[in-house]
Amino acid sequence: MRKPFVVISGLPGSGKTTLGRRLAPELSLPLIDKDEILDRLFESKGIGDTGWRRALSRESDVILQNEAMSSDGAILVSFWHSPGMPSDSGTPTDWLDTPSHHVVNVHCVCDLEVAASRFLQRQRHPGHLDGGSSSVERLESLRKLTHLPPLDIGPRIAVDTSEESDLTRVVRAIRDSLPSQ
Repeated sequence: MRKPFVVISGLPGSGKTTLGRRLAPELSLPLIDKDEILDRLFESKGIGDTGWRRALSRESDVILQNEAMSSDGAILVSFWHSPGMPSDSGTPTDWLDTPSHHVVNVHCVCDLEVAASRFLQRQRHPGHLDGGSSSVERLESLRKLTHLPPLDIGPRIAVDTSEESDLTRVVRAIRDSLPSQ
């Protein structure tokens, strides 16, 4: 049987984790969130500079993949690597594109300003080093990301996350994209 993976994608601050947390119980799938893994690494290994954060980020990519591969399917939340990004930026997806997995990509869409505002307002572990950018810098950084192609893995379901999404519609669309069990 192919493992169902619901990959939640979108800009930082677009509502990926919030949507993933809402979907997990509805789909009876565990949630594996890269930021939560990274937080655990910050707690166990400490906080450092941007190079240290990048190293822990790569380590958390491996842990996310291992946890996913050990599951019978999961909701996977991360900022995923897209063509045009530096090779060491974003979580790799190559391991997902295999015949033993059935991937559905739920892509969170919201206005750039909404994503930037959420990003600046959220409270994450200090190890993420979020406090070093102004709202103008964050908006410009996100604006650059909008020029990248969307994640191209599995069928894509676009979800407007500007406001609370119609969860029933999203769950139905995901179930329609997964093979019958």
